[in-house]
Amino acid sequence: MNATTAGGPPQTSYRARVYCFAHAGGSAGEFREWTGLADEVEIIGVERPGRGARFAEPASRDLRALAGELADSLPLDLPFGLFGHSFGALLAFEIAHALRARGRRTPDWLWVSAFPSPDIARREPEVRHLPDADLLWTLHRRHDGIPAEVLESPELIEIVATYMRADYAAMETYRFQDRRPLACALQVLCGADEHDLHDRLGGWEKHSAGAFSMRLLPGGHFYLRRPGNRRRIVQAMRDAAMTIDPTPGVE
Repeated sequence: MNATTAGGPPQTSYRARVYCFAHAGGSAGEFREWTGLADEVEIIGVERPGRGARFAEPASRDLRALAGELADSLPLDLPFGLFGHSFGALLAFEIAHALRARGRRTPDWLWVSAFPSPDIARREPEVRHLPDADLLWTLHRRHDGIPAEVLESPELIEIVATYMRADYAAMETYRFQDRRPLACALQVLCGADEHDLHDRLGGWEKHSAGAFSMRLLPGGHFYLRRPGNRRRIVQAMRDAAMTIDPTPGVE
């Protein structure tokens, strides 16, 4: 499996697993600091092509193709959930559908973070065609998530812009397909300060026939990097795992 484990020491007593997908331009390392926050849940940050341990591979510009590749690679021997932040939320949503289409075990939970309901047209101007530096500065002004050392280095700008552009190409060319709602529980998470997103979150409810909830946590787009918020998110994953029926679910 092309994934980086962000959990504690290997053990066989996990009740459940959560596969985590980072924002556009992000990597599996985003979830390293979630280590050990819930002993019962194995948390795995899944690496996408073009970064981290998969840096030598070409980054995908087709979101559904990427979702299908990842859906085929995930071990599904435990009850599991999918967590995605921003771009990763859309990817996790499509992975859930790809698993169902393949007749594989389907997720028990889906956590989507800081991303509008996928059937709602994007309001933000498209950026995938911008020159490298303009691309990164535009996204930095939008979400304030790109380190200064990257923005100040022409070499790093070129590297980071390559996979950032691929992710935005995948997102900006994505077209929603109306399908039967997923059966899993679905929770929407968002930073309380990201006000321009709040009115576009409720639409997620129609995409799941399971339990639905929304939760705002302190902070902006990258609210999940706050230690207190990390603990709250992982605690919710643990609470969900403690109630799970271990029987594999296939829709």
